[in-house]
Amino acid sequence: MFITTFNFAFTQSETEVLRLQVGLGVNSPLGADIAPQFDAKIVNLPSVQFGLRYMFKRNLGAKLDIHYNRFSSTGTDRTFKLNYTRVNLEGVYNVSDKLKFLSARSSLMVHLGPGISVSKPLGIYSANNATFLNLNVGVAYEYALSKRVSLFSDFNYTHSFATKDAYDVLTDGYSFNGAMIQVSIGVSVALSGCKYCEE
Repeated sequence: MFITTFNFAFTQSETEVLRLQVGLGVNSPLGADIAPQFDAKIVNLPSVQFGLRYMFKRNLGAKLDIHYNRFSSTGTDRTFKLNYTRVNLEGVYNVSDKLKFLSARSSLMVHLGPGISVSKPLGIYSANNATFLNLNVGVAYEYALSKRVSLFSDFNYTHSFATKDAYDVLTDGYSFNGAMIQVSIGVSVALSGCKYCEE
């Protein structure tokens, strides 16, 4: 019984080091209604998430977070579409131990870190690219289906550090250098064993 219990506990902890995350969801650009003739939809598809998370300790880790988003106009005036991609390196903290109401299969993690945003309008405004720094903060909930596979939902707010005078809408047309909200649901898969097992 002792050996079985030990092996089970060790196997569970060894799957928590390196994880691949793939998700799909929606996005909402903030400050995208930069002029009356350029109104963006409040909710847009798609928001595609790709992440690699490495846990140094049980509650502390780092994450490479990549998001691809597309949003478009409301269609009431000028039509436009825009691709918005961000890449962030974030710290991760697992707060599950502090939330006693969570089940053994559930975990809640907060993540925060700097990154780069790339804004690329399509069509006639394709020359109005913008690249700027950002800071992303997010909260992710995971539910374990097995020792290696989990379902997750992730809410992110990305704050822009771009200058507001990067382009002139009256002369240059549409572009985007604002903040962004992304919500996604996906699958998290363990890729490696435990290097820093504490339990």
